[in-house]
Amino acid sequence: MDAVVTTPKAEIDNACKEGEEIERHGGHWFRVFKFKPKIESGNRLYFVENGEITGYGIVFAVDPVNQFETCDVTDRMWEGKWAVRYKDWHWLDQRPRMKGFMGLRYVERLSAELKQALCG
Repeated sequence: MDAVVTTPKAEIDNACKEGEEIERHGGHWFRVFKFKPKIESGNRLYFVENGEITGYGIVFAVDPVNQFETCDVTDRMWEGKWAVRYKDWHWLDQRPRMKGFMGLRYVERLSAELKQALCG
């Protein structure tokens, strides 16, 4: 199931650094959750930044973690029980407006207008 998360404003610069590193050296991103999200390999994980859905990565794994997952770029430890791992970043040409939020929202539960903008 495709989903949407928000990049907190305080983390946008780090997200850019991570993206640059992954473009240069390969690798993947991850997002941790306290619960197992209904996301599977091949689904899209969209991101809201500064009030717009900017793009998405393709999920390739959803794994249990032992309390923390560490970012290779920032060395920051993220607390959670499940890591959603994604790569193959795609920027959206049309960036639908969406207010930032905490947690995760499934695309199928968004407004008809947002679903249409994301899924066609």
